[in-house]
Amino acid sequence: MKTLTIAANSLRRLFRDRSNIFFVFVLPIVLILVLGLVFGSGFQSRVAVVVPADDDQARELLDEIASSTAFETVESNDEESARQGLRRNDVDAVIVIPEGYSEQLDAGGQVEIGYFATASAGGIDVQAVVDAAVVGQGSKVRAARFAANETGADPATALAAAEAVESGLPTVNIAVEGEAAADTPGGADTSAAQQLLLFMFLTALTSSTALIQSRRLGVSERMFSTPTTAGTIIRGETLGRYVVVMLQGVFIVFAAALLFDINWGDPIAAMLVVSAFALTGTGAGMLLGSTFSTEQQASGFAIFGALMLAAIGGSMVPLEIFPETMVAVAHLTPHAWGNDAFSELILHGGGVSDIAVELTVLTIYGLTLVLIAAVIFRRRLTH
Repeated sequence: MKTLTIAANSLRRLFRDRSNIFFVFVLPIVLILVLGLVFGSGFQSRVAVVVPADDDQARELLDEIASSTAFETVESNDEESARQGLRRNDVDAVIVIPEGYSEQLDAGGQVEIGYFATASAGGIDVQAVVDAAVVGQGSKVRAARFAANETGADPATALAAAEAVESGLPTVNIAVEGEAAADTPGGADTSAAQQLLLFMFLTALTSSTALIQSRRLGVSERMFSTPTTAGTIIRGETLGRYVVVMLQGVFIVFAAALLFDINWGDPIAAMLVVSAFALTGTGAGMLLGSTFSTEQQASGFAIFGALMLAAIGGSMVPLEIFPETMVAVAHLTPHAWGNDAFSELILHGGGVSDIAVELTVLTIYGLTLVLIAAVIFRRRLTH
């Protein structure tokens, strides 16, 4: 009972400062939203296409370009208005199919298709799709022209025959796995997981200042002077910090899922990752609070340390782009193991058994840190 009372008092002291509510609950959700819009799957390039009226082959090219799921296609009335939208950043690229497109193709002439784009990644991606569509249509037109020249058939008949032959040709099927797959969770989901780990650990470390404040004000010593053992005090303080970090993690998971449709993978496995990582963060926060003497020292080290470990552990830059040596270094941090676990759950549909190693490592991290912190904190109380 005393353990629960001490934990409850720790929570009250932490949230007595109303700004902590903002940093624990509001800021992580805002950051997940911003990063999801910038880097996540919720952003889609927009492409304006100028198409001449009553031109069947121009319309066919438009349909082929618009079939891509990589961007949104909108028709524009004229080239000037489309390029004006590009200058205002309303669209990322403009495609201009010239007047008389079909006639020039049928006559065997060379047709220039206007393409204007920003220097963003979106504009570069669009160009690859446009190039493929133009090459595909050009190959069909050349085949029809060759057939017409060789057989003397009508160009329209030869084109229809070429289209019929093309539809019966075998195709190459490409299966994409992981974050690049169009129908699988991607940037927004993995970004949310990275931010979840970053903020949980940051909260755990910064909450160490409350533990230092309890020691500095003599709260811990006064409790120890009553019929309360050092073990009870340590368990209460540890439980209080664990509840804060765990509460934040659960809140972020549910809020992000409800507000932004973030997919966390298997819910039971995701909660186990949050629980294990919360234990690790709690142990680190207790160790920090037991070691430093002033709130200012702990606060500065907590912010720097949390951000540094997050950067090394893949919560700022994905581990996939790290060189092999840095990947090995990253796995000295708990963040890398947490990110590996969420990647397995989100990108590959894994379950509890698939992340058993990650859960084990995080649990060992947490128990080790809690044990070391308990030894140091006990010495602080008894000396």
